[in-house]
Amino acid sequence: MKTYTYTVLLAQKEDGGYRVKCPALPGVRAYGDTRKEAIQNIRISISHKLDTLIASGRRIPEDGDPAHQAAR
Repeated sequence: MKTYTYTVLLAQKEDGGYRVKCPALPGVRAYGDTRKEAIQNIRISISHKLDTLIASGRRIPEDGDPAHQAAR
């Protein structure tokens, strides 16, 4: 199984907890009460997105792929 590495953006929410998104994979985001939980959740979200792309025969974006940067 191939391993993919993506940059994620983590931000603390004003009302507590954290939100995190993956710019290379538009729509992939997660939340958590702690940084650790948010990171665990984004890993799951990324995994589900990649599984969906692979199952549908679509191209897997690379981190920093210019084709996906505009979709942020």
